[in-house]
Amino acid sequence: MDQEIAASTEELEELQAKSGKIEKAIQELEKKILEIGGSKLLTQKSKVEGIRLHINIANDEITKAEVAKAKAEKDTLKFNATIQSNQALLQDIEAELEALNDQITECAQYIQELQAKVDVAQAAVERQRDDLETLKAKLDAKMEEVQKFRKKEVRLKLRLSMTVTNTNG
Repeated sequence: MDQEIAASTEELEELQAKSGKIEKAIQELEKKILEIGGSKLLTQKSKVEGIRLHINIANDEITKAEVAKAKAEKDTLKFNATIQSNQALLQDIEAELEALNDQITECAQYIQELQAKVDVAQAAVERQRDDLETLKAKLDAKMEEVQKFRKKEVRLKLRLSMTVTNTNG
């Protein structure tokens, strides 16, 4: 096993040395490319990075829009459920309001009938009051006649008693 590890380690070191050489070669080639057409390459690289940035921004906006859309759809479902619930409640309230309006109409009719009866009763009271005043006036007139009659009676009794005392005495 130690031999295999040692062999693998040697092989790894050789590969690392070779990869180091390859990386150096790549760097030298990149320098040469930049020297030959570096400004064009830098411009194109800048454009590519700009486009990538715009793509990333657009992706972020799309993600935000999708999240907002999902939230709006959930809110729409919730609001529709609330609207349906409130419409059912509104129908119940309207039915109750209609019943109350019917009761108000009945009460108004009852009050009108009652007012008519009160008016009739007040008219009857006024007639009876007038009749009472008339009867009272007649009674007062009769009382005066009775008092006049009593006065005459008293005078006659006095005369009679005086006449009787004069004749007896």
